[in-house]
Amino acid sequence: MNDEPKNILLVDDNSVNLTAIKSALTGLYKVTAVNSGALALRFLEKHRPDLILLDVDMPEMTGPELLKILQNDPGLSDIPVIFLTANTDEESEAEAFSLGAVDYIRKPMNKVIGLARVKTHLELAELRVAVKNL
Repeated sequence: MNDEPKNILLVDDNSVNLTAIKSALTGLYKVTAVNSGALALRFLEKHRPDLILLDVDMPEMTGPELLKILQNDPGLSDIPVIFLTANTDEESEAEAFSLGAVDYIRKPMNKVIGLARVKTHLELAELRVAVKNL
């Protein structure tokens, strides 16, 4: 497996959340943080992260709306997306999975749980690529 730090795109319109989550991930991963879906799409035109952490409730373009765009782009559809949200209802969580998210982390993010889930999904994505290339 590759020892270079994995690249994570963090998308959240709340600067406090961006700072806290980026801080939790920095040192373990290379993190790019943007505060809107539009900036995320602009970043994705030139870069391919290994994983996307995506806020659900954002103005202009919600997380689910951005995920639908990603799912319809063959070059981006296989990037794992973990939703970040303050929503606690099961309907929101079920919708996230039905849209193609690989996980659902509630905010504020518990650092131990968040890091474990990120690590697990990065490993799974790397294994999927390895199996695909057999």
